[in-house]
Amino acid sequence: MPRSVDGRVFPTTASAVKQAFVRTCKRAGIENFHFHDLRHEAATRLAEKLTMHELMKVTGHKDTRLLARYYHPRAEDLAKKLG
Repeated sequence: MPRSVDGRVFPTTASAVKQAFVRTCKRAGIENFHFHDLRHEAATRLAEKLTMHELMKVTGHKDTRLLARYYHPRAEDLAKKLG
């Protein structure tokens, strides 16, 4: 993709992204949900496919304790892994 002179790939601001997210949540009737919550969801879903070390590389975490804040497996998924 071509980049703009200032180095951005997408010609938008953080404020515009936040406003669009808030507006979309409001239209969908979603309450008490924040953009940062998407990081938790992504880490949890990626953990089903990646090892801990791979997940750390993808999310940028340098410590497993920090990664654990974002990884929230479902009980049924853990039960399946246990057999």
